[in-house]
Amino acid sequence: MKPTRLLRLNVGFILKESTGYRRKFEFNAPEAQLADDLNVADLRGHVTLSRTPQGIYAEGHLSAEAAGECVRCLDDLALPLTAHIAELFIYPPENARPGELVVPEDAMLDLTPMVREDMLLSAPMQAVCRTDCQGLCPHCGANRNLESCTCVEDSIDLRLAVLGAFLEN
Repeated sequence: MKPTRLLRLNVGFILKESTGYRRKFEFNAPEAQLADDLNVADLRGHVTLSRTPQGIYAEGHLSAEAAGECVRCLDDLALPLTAHIAELFIYPPENARPGELVVPEDAMLDLTPMVREDMLLSAPMQAVCRTDCQGLCPHCGANRNLESCTCVEDSIDLRLAVLGAFLEN
């Protein structure tokens, strides 16, 4: 799958409008590749572009799901991802200070990089399939959510067994 241009918006017509003009863009895609490292499903949301004296203000919210796996049992799961957009794009570009976002000469705003970044940051660091996931047995590797194993848990870490003798005295 090649990266989608879904979040690349032509804003040339907005630049011709007076201050205060607004246009809402709705997004609803069953799947999309936002970047080489981010494939999402069920991308939904909206972005509203407003003409301001400084340029174009983009605000909106997008949500999607990405494939992931539970950190406890390694089962597949859908990671919920969100992106919040609130950015000012300066127009004309020569009015922008270094580091500010600008409306490019072709008037095509590409929101993909900021949405990708925000969605990756919104992904849970320790994704679990459910809150009561029991994970895998560290000895035999059985998924404790599906089956019970007969492995015996050592109550004392062998590396600390020598210290256990002090507790017995």
